[in-house]
Amino acid sequence: MSVARKTLIFQCFQKYRYLTSAFDRPGFQRMIADIEKGRINLVITKDLSRLGRNYIMCGQYTEIYFPERHVRYIALNDGVDTLNQTSSMDITPFKHILNDMYAKDISTKIKSTLHTKARRGEYLGALDPYGYLRHPDDKHKLIINEETAPVVRRMFEMCAAGIGSRSIATVLNNEGILSPKEYTRFRKHNPERDGEFERRHFWTRTYVQFMLKNEIYVGSMVQGRQYTPSYRSKKREPIPKADWVVVPDMHEPIVSRELFDEAQKRMGARKKTIQAKDEPDLFAGLFFCEACGTSMLPKVSQQKYFYYNCGRSHAIGQLACSSHYINRDTFHQAVLEDIRRNARLFSEDAEKAAQRLMELKCADQQKQTATMKRDLASAKKRLADLDVKLKRTYEDNMSGKLPDHIFTMFIADYDTERATLKANIAEMEKSLEKVRDTKADIDRFAALIRKYTSFEKLDRFMLHELIDRITIYETPGMGRCRKGKEKRITIYYKFVGAIQ
Repeated sequence: MSVARKTLIFQCFQKYRYLTSAFDRPGFQRMIADIEKGRINLVITKDLSRLGRNYIMCGQYTEIYFPERHVRYIALNDGVDTLNQTSSMDITPFKHILNDMYAKDISTKIKSTLHTKARRGEYLGALDPYGYLRHPDDKHKLIINEETAPVVRRMFEMCAAGIGSRSIATVLNNEGILSPKEYTRFRKHNPERDGEFERRHFWTRTYVQFMLKNEIYVGSMVQGRQYTPSYRSKKREPIPKADWVVVPDMHEPIVSRELFDEAQKRMGARKKTIQAKDEPDLFAGLFFCEACGTSMLPKVSQQKYFYYNCGRSHAIGQLACSSHYINRDTFHQAVLEDIRRNARLFSEDAEKAAQRLMELKCADQQKQTATMKRDLASAKKRLADLDVKLKRTYEDNMSGKLPDHIFTMFIADYDTERATLKANIAEMEKSLEKVRDTKADIDRFAALIRKYTSFEKLDRFMLHELIDRITIYETPGMGRCRKGKEKRITIYYKFVGAIQ
C-alpha cells in the first residue's frame, strides 16, 4: 500500500473515530457519502460498538454493505477484520446482539432514573420554562422570573375574561413582548459579538394555548408528556394526560388555582360565532339556551335589529328547539340591572343579604344545623360506647363468663347498631359540610359583588368574573304571539348559582 493511500486511511480514521451508536449522525453519513464516491476502502473502529449498537443495522453494514463496495472493516479490540475470515468472525453477530442489549439496558436505566426524578418533582427540562428561572443553587428547582411572570399572569387574566388565544397572541406581538423562544435568545444575545438584536419569532395561538393549559404556573411540576416508542427511535409520541407525572406545590405559583381553572373553563366554552360587530360579543361563552344547552348566537337582521338566537334552532330549525330569541339591548339591560340589584343588597346590608341567600340555598339544612350538631355528638358518643361494650363482650366470651349463643346475639345487635350509627353520622357530617361550604361560597360572592356597586356599562372582564352562565327559556309552541309570555332569564353567579 502506498504512503498516500495509508495517509488517506489514517485521515479517514481520525475523521470518523468519534462515531457513536446512531446511524443517522452527521459523521457517519459523511463517511457513507465518501464510500459511495470511492474515496474510502478501509473503515477502522475501536470496537464493534463504535460502529453502532443496533445489531440489525450493524449486520447490514458488516455483512452486506461493506463487502459489496469492497470496503475492509476492522474492529481493533474485538479482533474483527473482514479481510481475514477467521473463526473469530463467527461470533461477530452475537457481539452485535450483546452491544444492542447493552444499549437497551442503558436506555432502560436512564429512563428509570429520569422517571424517579420526575416523581420527586425535580425539573428535568433543558430550558427554563417561560415565567421561571432555574434556582442558582439547584438546577432541578424553579424560581419566579420577575421579568416574564407578569406577562404569564396577564395572559391568564385575559383568557379568564373571555379573550381568545389568537387575540392574546396578537396583543403580545403588537406590544413588542418577546415570545419564549425570542426571550431565551435575547438573554444569550451579545451585542458586541452578534450585533443588534433582531426579532425573528412571534407569539402564536398554539403556544399561547400550551401555556394556558400548563399547570406549572400554579406551582405543579408537570413532566412525562411524551415518550419514545423504542430506544432505537428518536420519534416522540404524546402520552395521555392522565398518565403525566404531576407533582403539586413544587415551586411558587405565578397564578392562583382559581384563575387557572377559570381560564381552562373559558377555553373549553369559547366557540366561534358570527358577530354583529368586529369585536367579540360581550356574552360569548356565557349565554345559553336553557332548553337544549346550545349557545345563544348574536345575530343582526337586514333591518339592523340586533338579537340573540338559539344556535341549535338556527342550525337545524324549529323542530330541534325554539328560537328563544331576545333583543340584544333588552338582554343587556336585564343583566345590568340584576348585577346592580345584587351589588346594592350586599353593600347596604351584607349580613341580611347573606342570610337570605343561605335560606335560599340550604334552608332545611340551616334550620336543622343546631339539632344536627347535637345529634352528631350523641351518635359519636354512642358509637364510642358500643366499641367499649363490644370489647368487653369479647373479653367475657373468652373468659367463659358469656355463653357463645348469647355472645353471638350481642355481637349481631352491636354490629347492626354500629352500621346504622355510622350511616347517620356520615349523612349528618355531609349536611353540615354543605352548610359550611355554602356559607364560605356566599362570603366569597359577597366580596366579589361589592366590587361592582358602581359601574356604567357591562364589560367582558366583569361578566366573566361574576357569572358562570346565563340561560333563557320561553314557553314552547307560542308562535309569534308573545304578549303576556315573558321570557325567563336565569343568571348563575360564581359560587352561589341562581339568585331569585
